[in-house]
Amino acid sequence: MLSEGRGQVLENYNPHIDLVRKNEFSITPVMASISINVADFPQSSFEMNFPKDAAVFLGNKLWFYSKRDTSFIVPVKEVKRISLSQSNEVDLVVYKSGVTKDEISVKKGVFKNGGGVSEGKNAEGARLREKDTVKDFLIVAFVIVLALIALFKVTYPVMFQSALRSASAFTEDFTDSGSSGSVYSSDMIFNLLIFSMLLSLFVVSAVYFMEVPLLKEYLVGNMNFLFMIWLSGTGVFMVVSYLKYFWIKIFTSVYQIERWDFSQFFFLMRVLFILMLLAFTAIMGFYLQGYAAMDSIMNYAVFLFLLVYLLGIFRLFYIMLKKVHFKSYHLFSYICSSELIPFLVISKIIMG
Repeated sequence: MLSEGRGQVLENYNPHIDLVRKNEFSITPVMASISINVADFPQSSFEMNFPKDAAVFLGNKLWFYSKRDTSFIVPVKEVKRISLSQSNEVDLVVYKSGVTKDEISVKKGVFKNGGGVSEGKNAEGARLREKDTVKDFLIVAFVIVLALIALFKVTYPVMFQSALRSASAFTEDFTDSGSSGSVYSSDMIFNLLIFSMLLSLFVVSAVYFMEVPLLKEYLVGNMNFLFMIWLSGTGVFMVVSYLKYFWIKIFTSVYQIERWDFSQFFFLMRVLFILMLLAFTAIMGFYLQGYAAMDSIMNYAVFLFLLVYLLGIFRLFYIMLKKVHFKSYHLFSYICSSELIPFLVISKIIMG
């Protein structure tokens, strides 16, 4: 059998290419894999075609990164040597979001001509992965948040102890840490700033790892652009936080429990602050270790965020049941108005 008049094809692997998706709910393939034989016909060669922006692996070893559409011929012996395989079969894996079978071609045969490809740093063109700007941004941004937390601890030690002590977030006497506080005080503004920065960073990470349609397209460009997106999100979340506080204040006035507005707001904020700090530390740990299924990690993190938020609301209800002289159905009506409605709105936005 002739291939475009250039040689004889001995084995055609194209019908055996398998496309792999991140999970069963994902539509776009992220990987194509095929098992090729490197033992039979040792004097023959592989004719291979790969699309641009694809990372090609032989076994568990990165072979090269195709910066553009790439076609070449490589001897079977060379493929076996590069893969370091002791078996007759080697897994050829192509990583690219949205990859299709038509973009890849792998055939074994005797071909008359064609350029080869070498391994490692001596390969022509960009053979290794390009620098991940988003990864660098996430690391730098998280370090900035940790530095601000350290500065917060030094500048406002009393507020820091109240905001980051996990035990204090679940104490029943939570009015002691915030009943006389103000959302306009310098320590609270600093606290809200760090909280908003962490929340914005959490959202940017979720958009990137979960590949949210439309939004992910904005996470391109250099570090300065990514920082602009992050800081813009920080400003938005600070405004939303104050709107949430005014929402609570309206209902505390309606139900005539004005002294609870700050305590309620501060209680839920510090619960979510502790959660996001721990969750994002774990996320960065997985990411820096090269964990592949980061979308699953973010799915769990978002689910945990909503779950803890909901548990925090019920915990607030339990605490106020002991502190406020309301009948339970009046208190439940207040909690629904001031907390559950915003929670349902946030859940709807996240889940689409």
